[in-house]
Amino acid sequence: MLRSFIKKVIIFLRQQYPPRGHFLKIVPKESIGIELGVFKGEFAVQLLRVTQPKELHLVDLWWVGFGEYYPDWGEYTQFGKLKTKDAYQQAVDLVDKNDTDGVAKVHVGDDLKYLSTFEDGHFDWAYIDSSHAYEHTLKELMLLKDKVNPNGIIMGHDWRPDPDSRHHGVYQAINEFCSEQGWKLIKTDFHTQWAIRRNS
Repeated sequence: MLRSFIKKVIIFLRQQYPPRGHFLKIVPKESIGIELGVFKGEFAVQLLRVTQPKELHLVDLWWVGFGEYYPDWGEYTQFGKLKTKDAYQQAVDLVDKNDTDGVAKVHVGDDLKYLSTFEDGHFDWAYIDSSHAYEHTLKELMLLKDKVNPNGIIMGHDWRPDPDSRHHGVYQAINEFCSEQGWKLIKTDFHTQWAIRRNS
């Protein structure tokens, strides 16, 4: 009985709330973007399909940050049995399959170091789904404010206002950044996604 009810609720929610990729419609097509935190590449496929970018950079630590296996983050990492190189290979395979124009570049390593190699204003948008930690997210935002163009958008995942959430640091970093750097929140959604841009 409970399972049947839960199934009905899930079906209802899927009908009422569009998939994560729908959020990306705020991004201009044929733009230049970067995703920080790729994991197995499922959302990178949405970035390719929805934004149809002319250039897309996909950055993740994979084995550089976690070694041979991911930590035990529950089902997400197969309870610590998911190999980082398997996640990387899945991401590469998905991107290759969906990148018909050859616009995507997959980079293994520290996103802050990689971002610093680009000229200011290079990106039209960025999507953050990396560490979910307050300090690291704030550092990403501080770098991205210069790396996206004046009309650029910074987006991401795990907008968690609940202070008891393990990803609450993302919410804190965004609010602090917007308050101190003159940016504003322009959109959030059911999937805990968020988007910010400079105040006009």
